[in-house]
Amino acid sequence: MYHKYFQDSDVKSEFRKEYISLWPGWLGENNQYKLDSVTEHEWQRFHNFLILLESKFQIQKANCSTETLTKITNVSTVLDSYEQSLNKDSSQFYQFVIPELECVISEEWDYTYIVWYRDNTTIAALAPYIKKAGLCHFS
Repeated sequence: MYHKYFQDSDVKSEFRKEYISLWPGWLGENNQYKLDSVTEHEWQRFHNFLILLESKFQIQKANCSTETLTKITNVSTVLDSYEQSLNKDSSQFYQFVIPELECVISEEWDYTYIVWYRDNTTIAALAPYIKKAGLCHFS
C-alpha cells in the first residue's frame, strides 16, 4: 500500500498539491512577520483538522524509513505538542494517508500542510473539514 503513494520517501510525482494554511494564500515578503506571531490556539487548528478527519475517515501514518503505513486509531496520540513542534526538523514532519480519498496529507514548514491528491473530489471532500477547523486552502 505504501508504494501506491510514495516512491522511496517522496510522494509520487503524479499527485497534485493543495495547500492548507492559516492564511488564504502565500504570505509574501511583506507579511512574513505573521509567522512569528502564530499562537498555540491557531497552531492547534491543524490538529483539530486531523481529529475531524479521523471522525469520518481512516487515517494511516506513513513511515518512510520502513516504507510502511500504520493505521491510526487515535490521531491525538501521535501528534506533537506545541512545544515539541517548535523544535523539530523536517525529517520529523508527519505524513498521513487517507486511503478512502487516495490522498496524502503532509506537514510542512510555515504552518502549512500539503494535500497530495489525484482527483478534485478529494479536495471537495476535505473542504468542509478544513473550513470547520478554521483553516484555509489554496493551490
